[in-house]
Amino acid sequence: MTTKTLLLLFCISITAWGSGDPAVAQARQTTVDFSGIISSSGTTPFWIDSNRFGIYSRSGSQLMTRIQTHGTAPVFKSEHFRLQYGADLVARPAGEQTLSLNQAYLKIEAYAFEIVGGRFHTRSPIHDERLSMGSLGVSGNATPVPQVRAGLADWTGVPFTNSFVKIRAHLSHGWVGGRRYTDDVLYHEKVGHLRFGGDLPINLYGGIAHYAFWGGNDNPDLGDLPAGVEDFGRVFFALGGDERAPEPEANFMLGDHLGAWNFGMLYNTDLVKVNVYRQHPLETKDNLKLKSLQDALNGISFRFDDALGWPVKGVVYEYLYTKWQDGPRTENILDDGTRCSQVPERCRDLFQGNENYYNHFIYRTGWAHYGRTIGNPLFRRSSTPLDRLDDGIDNNRIIAHHIGVEAGIQGASVVGKFTVSRNFGTRDDPFPEPVDQISIGINGEVPVRIGDRAITILADAAWDNGSLFGDQVGLLLGLRWTSP
Repeated sequence: MTTKTLLLLFCISITAWGSGDPAVAQARQTTVDFSGIISSSGTTPFWIDSNRFGIYSRSGSQLMTRIQTHGTAPVFKSEHFRLQYGADLVARPAGEQTLSLNQAYLKIEAYAFEIVGGRFHTRSPIHDERLSMGSLGVSGNATPVPQVRAGLADWTGVPFTNSFVKIRAHLSHGWVGGRRYTDDVLYHEKVGHLRFGGDLPINLYGGIAHYAFWGGNDNPDLGDLPAGVEDFGRVFFALGGDERAPEPEANFMLGDHLGAWNFGMLYNTDLVKVNVYRQHPLETKDNLKLKSLQDALNGISFRFDDALGWPVKGVVYEYLYTKWQDGPRTENILDDGTRCSQVPERCRDLFQGNENYYNHFIYRTGWAHYGRTIGNPLFRRSSTPLDRLDDGIDNNRIIAHHIGVEAGIQGASVVGKFTVSRNFGTRDDPFPEPVDQISIGINGEVPVRIGDRAITILADAAWDNGSLFGDQVGLLLGLRWTSP
């Protein structure tokens, strides 16, 4: 039985269960979206398509129907135990057509701890989800990876510190679907951050996010790859494999590892919340030592309380630089002048440089899921989902500026995004000339009532100019019905 079939059965079962005794299903909401996109080209504009969990097609003009239901129910009649569930069905009849579950999950919360299984929306735990250009780890750009996750979903006080120190962490194991160069790939994710400051207006935080693709079958060059319990331990600690692993993975790390260091400062008052952050990409063990300090996503975000009465609710500015990548690829040389290739037993890493973010020689489809980059969407995957599976990310050396603004007036919400980037390709395959790209998007949601029904009018407008994503103008119009 396929993962998609299991998720569909799960969706049906939780929907049926949630429609029973209202004393058990305390709260449930269902929404139905009907929307259409018109594009001036065969490409959906960047800020209509990106960071929306893959619900829209990238092939330009299209229609879509989306049905969601999400609910909660008490467990043991206690406020400290809660069950959450949800399903999100997306139907697109045209290009990149699909009838699929974008979400189908079951979550159990016990005090600060939670465990969740299925396919669900998730992003970086640090950035402003609505306004950011996207985390370097998981940005919400791709269809969610089915997984089982356990951890602390929110900041939780560390014992004996009077909540001056807080922690936020989780561990996930998942299964990567879609057509890939290596099939049936497994997914590993662990994220942990510490926050210091307690009730003080200024808090400092820092932590690490670690992701990996590992295992898999039918690699054209290597066949089936190690995927046992003992191999999970090696992936968890980023260790080399045993004699069953390909030689480079036996000597270095089993699987394709990447992640990010996250550091920042939070300033919170009753009227404004400020987050200043810096995220450094990780691609090898050398990056753990912050050897490429210039490569980072830098940002500052402001969130304004409604008590101010301002129409502007949030503002984000971000600057992305990823050109250095620990420099060109070179062989490591010991202090006595010996090349590491001559004495590999004395060297942890034979080479340094050319981190080639989001790419890997075994998992050549790249840091992508169903053809979309899992991380920041400016890192472009060069091929559509169903062709050239050995083509990975063809643009990972980027300089970009991004502004996001959210406003709210009389219940209506408007989000604007402006992104300008200069793109250089990869060190192995650089663009002949730097490629400039401008992308602008405005997303509006206006709630209205028709009788006793709540209806939301959906309207997006977006414009792209440049050779990276193309030149196009697009418009999205839709309606959303929400259950009472």
